[in-house]
Amino acid sequence: MTYIILASHGGLAKGMKDTLSMIIGDVSMIEAFSSYRDEHTTIKSEVEKTIKEKYNQNNIFILTDIFGGSVNTAMISLLEDYPKLHILSGMNLSLVISLTTQTDEISEESLKQIIYESKQSIIDCNQLLKQYKQTSPAKKCQ
Repeated sequence: MTYIILASHGGLAKGMKDTLSMIIGDVSMIEAFSSYRDEHTTIKSEVEKTIKEKYNQNNIFILTDIFGGSVNTAMISLLEDYPKLHILSGMNLSLVISLTTQTDEISEESLKQIIYESKQSIIDCNQLLKQYKQTSPAKKCQ
């Protein structure tokens, strides 16, 4: 079974989980953690509690908001004690949906494809519309 941990600054991770719940329904395989400046416990220690519970029975993916940020750095430091973790940075809804809806074990090759497809979901709509207008025949009103 795949287990997904969303970790972000502010409320992004929790908002992502909430949105995902609206789209696919059951999100029991996902936990969301947010990092705040005034927290009493670190996001790393909170995530590590979950990892300890799930590590031996699940394929765990941790998705962080931005590469090199404090949350991402904290999650990467967990690899020393939990080398089977998969940590991905730059989470977006397309990535989360793809990982969540996989029915089979996620192989290295399928993970590469999921990441590629999630990158492709980032579209400059202004540019797309501009290209469409340039290539479609003009419609004249009479």
